[in-house]
Amino acid sequence: MAKADLRVVGPAAIFPRYLVSGGTKILTGEPIHNLGTLSSGALTVNTMVRAAVDTPIIAAITTSTHKFGGIANEDAELVAAGTVKEQFLNSACPVPNIGRIRGKAETEASVDTLTELALLIGDAVLFDYAATGASDGGPLYTIKNTASADTSGLEIVGGNTALSTLDVVVDSKAYRTEVS
Repeated sequence: MAKADLRVVGPAAIFPRYLVSGGTKILTGEPIHNLGTLSSGALTVNTMVRAAVDTPIIAAITTSTHKFGGIANEDAELVAAGTVKEQFLNSACPVPNIGRIRGKAETEASVDTLTELALLIGDAVLFDYAATGASDGGPLYTIKNTASADTSGLEIVGGNTALSTLDVVVDSKAYRTEVS
């Protein structure tokens, strides 16, 4: 089951995030983001959606390709099977570079020793999105354990080798919408 794939640990704020009716269902523990851009200071799309790509990616020094909206803190209310009704959904947004997000490593066997974990500390990574990876056939979110790119919006800061989990912090630029 996809529920609670990721969880926020430590300092965070809870923000209500606007969802438009008809969007894909969102479960607790799934990352959400905004796909809008800025134009003269106005955001072109003001709704959040469930992340359906590896995320968050920071496009340049001061911009990102998706505005990270946090980790869903509750299940979205549904209007029909698999689609949300218009609502505000609470999401947990960790304090940048301090609050942690914890989740399973994409390749669990790659973080089952202290030496393997230690070699990952400081790497820039993403949440991995697998459309049908969960046991219920739904999406699965894990944390990539291979350095992705300098533009990746997460930094590995720790983990638990016994559980094959990783802890990451979010770069503050991941909360910024792309500047057009």
